[in-house]
Amino acid sequence: MKSPYKILFVCLGNICRSPAAEIVCRAAMKDAGMEEQVLVDSCGTASYHVGSRPDSRMLAALKRAGYEYDGHRARQLRGRDAQEYDLIIPQDRENERDVLTTLVGAEKKVVPMNRWFPEGERANEVPDPYYGGAEGFDEVVRLLKRSMPQLVAEVAKRLSE
Repeated sequence: MKSPYKILFVCLGNICRSPAAEIVCRAAMKDAGMEEQVLVDSCGTASYHVGSRPDSRMLAALKRAGYEYDGHRARQLRGRDAQEYDLIIPQDRENERDVLTTLVGAEKKVVPMNRWFPEGERANEVPDPYYGGAEGFDEVVRLLKRSMPQLVAEVAKRLSE
């Protein structure tokens, strides 16, 4: 049996955007019948929230969108993530810079989330909702949900090669 394809979503603290991306992606992979072939995880570039649950506002936004909390606890990006994951997806440019600095030699695996944004999307990265209200968290979930069909299609293509 072939090893599962491993995806790692990355944001700053691993309590808002990256765990949301992990949960939305896992659901999309399940809907596509790929849950056995693809493992999804997330982490943060900073250690601020290691061991914490996702932000309660993000959990509420995910619940409103029909997603369930899976018990995720924040962790920090590790050097060995470069070897363990096939695709590493930073949520914004700053996260991408931090990932590339930490995971030297993994440049080909690091692809920003905006690669899968739907055509016509105005945002150029996943915005950090942490300092805003509930609407920012809802928008992040909507953006991630709109982007997942493109990501699922690309992963399916990679799996068939």
